[in-house]
Amino acid sequence: MNASPHILIAEDEDLVALALADLLQNQGYRVTVAHNGKQALEAEEREPVDILLTDMRMPVMDGRELIRHVRQRRPDLPVVVMTGYSENIPREEAGRLAVLRKPFPLGKLGHVLQTLLPGALPESAD
Repeated sequence: MNASPHILIAEDEDLVALALADLLQNQGYRVTVAHNGKQALEAEEREPVDILLTDMRMPVMDGRELIRHVRQRRPDLPVVVMTGYSENIPREEAGRLAVLRKPFPLGKLGHVLQTLLPGALPESAD
């Protein structure tokens, strides 16, 4: 199987979601964007992903609830939490869950993806 890793971005801030999607697509990843946890859960049910990137504070369903629901079905799905807040952040779990505090350098995201996704694309395809 030679398919590009599929990343689901759950982020309610349009500019952040679009910038992340553009960056990751340019690196060769397949990307699906959802603007809240409920949309993300529905998208993941329709087409399973290889990794979830989620904000913690979103309308309709927050990141914590999204992670809980996704993990009920897919306990080993890697998750990257992106947050600008310091409260109610899940604990990092080696190989399963990483936390990036906003704003974070984009190179750090590439490193985290390589760590959590076996066979991830290189950080720079240039």
